[in-house]
Amino acid sequence: MKSTYKLLILLFFSSSLNAQTAREYLSPVASPQASVSQNVGMTNLSIKYSSPGVKGRTIFGDLVPYNELWRAGANSPTIIEFSTDVKIEEKIIRAGDYAIAITPRKSGKWTIDLNKEGKYPFAYRKDGKIDMDAYNADLAHSFDIEVVTWDNSIERLTYFIDANDNKVANVNMLWDNVIISFQVNTMPEEFLKKFAKTLE
Repeated sequence: MKSTYKLLILLFFSSSLNAQTAREYLSPVASPQASVSQNVGMTNLSIKYSSPGVKGRTIFGDLVPYNELWRAGANSPTIIEFSTDVKIEEKIIRAGDYAIAITPRKSGKWTIDLNKEGKYPFAYRKDGKIDMDAYNADLAHSFDIEVVTWDNSIERLTYFIDANDNKVANVNMLWDNVIISFQVNTMPEEFLKKFAKTLE
């Protein structure tokens, strides 16, 4: 009888712990995973990111400090993938995955970095600071962009890709009252030339 009683107590606490664990596991995450994908020309562009919310906070200049590298999302690195070679700001970017990092500024242009190793800036932290030599060694490209601010506020960080003329795509990020955008030339003519050579 005592053994049965002990077993029942054990089962009760076990089920209570399992229920608590399940509730914690199933709770909505603060910055849910999101993705966007778009075919442009002969290229598929996709972005995978975590989407934090404003939640009444001051985002740029506070939560995301000015003049510091930001991982362009939350949690894991924000990854942009190109299925073919593309061109950004006249620089050829090879097909593959790249982590996006952004340096916001109070005034003037912002900087976008594409990390060819898919790492975010925190991965280069050494003695409390980012090892810029190691960080820069893994950059595929770094370029400056104009920033647009508006009176409205977007609660969740959102990326979207505009196919535009189906050759040069616009990659956009919106969060709070900020919009940033950069162009990706998918070079369909070059792709078709390479494909034609494989048939010769």
